[in-house]
Amino acid sequence: MENTFGSMSDEDLVASYRALRRERRDGYARWFLLIMELQVLHDVSILEAERLALSNKHRRSWVKKQINSHQRCRKYALAHIRYNGVASLIAREGETFNFKVRFRVWSEAE
Repeated sequence: MENTFGSMSDEDLVASYRALRRERRDGYARWFLLIMELQVLHDVSILEAERLALSNKHRRSWVKKQINSHQRCRKYALAHIRYNGVASLIAREGETFNFKVRFRVWSEAE
């Protein structure tokens, strides 16, 4: 992925994302900054960065709690499901507004 911040090195960009995450209290903003950081660190797409973030069981639990208790997060979760379809990393449980994080470790062969 190409650095869209001009002359900033990847290391400087990651450091700035980390500093911003430490300053922010808004959960969604912190999540967004983490995803941006992982994109730069691993040179991956947004979906792959989200998959990397959700490989941590504590983050999976936190994400599920955020989605199920905050309207804004629920809105973004529904958009994620619509946009990614079967590749989505989260799923609705039935027709309710309860969500679960779908996670499995993908092998290199897939």
